[in-house]
Amino acid sequence: MLRTYLMLMLGAALLLGSYRPSQITQGQITDLQAEYQFGSQLKFTAQLVTSEPVKQAFIFYQEENAPHTTVEPADISAEGPGIYELSYQADLLNNPVRAFSTLEYRFEATLQSGEVLRSDPASLTYIDNRFDWQVLEEKPFKVYWTQGEVPFAQKALDAAQVGLERVRSLATLTSRDPIDIYIYANAADMQQALDLAGRQWAAGHADPDLNTIMVALPSGPDQQFQTERSIPHELMHVLLYQTLGASYSSLPTWLLDGLASIAELSPNPDYTVLLDTAYSKNGLLQIGLLCESFPADASSALLAYAQSASFTQYLYRTYGAEGLKSLIAQYADGLDCETGARKALGKSLTQLERQWRQERFAENAEILAFYQLAPWLVLLGAVLIIPLSLGIIWLSRKPPARPRSQETRG
Repeated sequence: MLRTYLMLMLGAALLLGSYRPSQITQGQITDLQAEYQFGSQLKFTAQLVTSEPVKQAFIFYQEENAPHTTVEPADISAEGPGIYELSYQADLLNNPVRAFSTLEYRFEATLQSGEVLRSDPASLTYIDNRFDWQVLEEKPFKVYWTQGEVPFAQKALDAAQVGLERVRSLATLTSRDPIDIYIYANAADMQQALDLAGRQWAAGHADPDLNTIMVALPSGPDQQFQTERSIPHELMHVLLYQTLGASYSSLPTWLLDGLASIAELSPNPDYTVLLDTAYSKNGLLQIGLLCESFPADASSALLAYAQSASFTQYLYRTYGAEGLKSLIAQYADGLDCETGARKALGKSLTQLERQWRQERFAENAEILAFYQLAPWLVLLGAVLIIPLSLGIIWLSRKPPARPRSQETRG
């Protein structure tokens, strides 16, 4: 019995002596930090402690809600025996990051033995740190501003709260996440914070997936008017995204910006003049052409905003909040512009546009139908004229028939 016990103990010792972990940790990566100059450069650093030489290292970072992760080689510099600094500097001029988004990043290092060390992830909120932001909170909003006193920020909060109730009444939308509102003192400062693809002439901007609104509210007599326009307008975009998620992008552009425009507490008075002028010159845009995007040039885009606002307001007056809710739901399901309107409201987009024009401009339906058919009538005429013309030319060139001889019957 004793002999058997000793043999078992000896076998266990031999097995433990030959055991090697599949992965031995020879170091660690800690002290992750990130610092940046807004719109210019972003530097990531970390400390690597290891008893082995380092073969290579990489930085992994991803912008909030971005579909891909950026991977770049990191620089390795010795700080002392077994201590290294890992670093990477990103060029934000050529690879911009959205303002007020959150970046998640981490480092990996490969040692000479082949072992890979991985850091825990860290995060950075990419604030526009060119300014010292003051903050005022009233749930679900936080207002950040750079110039002006607390009463100014409170007016912005009031516009947000009233706008929230208006947005909910228009389309039965839900609000579940906090919303940040950043107020710039002028449009130039805000524009620098926007992506290069942003609208140069816009007074407001929303990143709905970040629950973030940016507006420019310069001091002056129009400041309150702009506050009551810009904040509710952008708020509609954010709440639509909070309600629909990724399906937000399935909504037609005319509906997205039409809803945002009718949410404004102080509507743009220029829209009425713009619409009347465009109609008098037969220059209105077809609503169907505003499903995918608005025109690129500023004047046509402004007309697209005016038409979308007026058309959406007409739908709201005619079909109510439930009609808009149904329209949003059908488009969110992926239906195209014509089919979504027909399924939600029982009429095609073309029919709805005709009714809007009749109401807005007191337009005669027969005249409108003629104008809509005019291009097709011209095309039909061209198709018929060509063969008729060829026939006439052919007949004109054909030699006259010889007269038959006449016989006198006797």
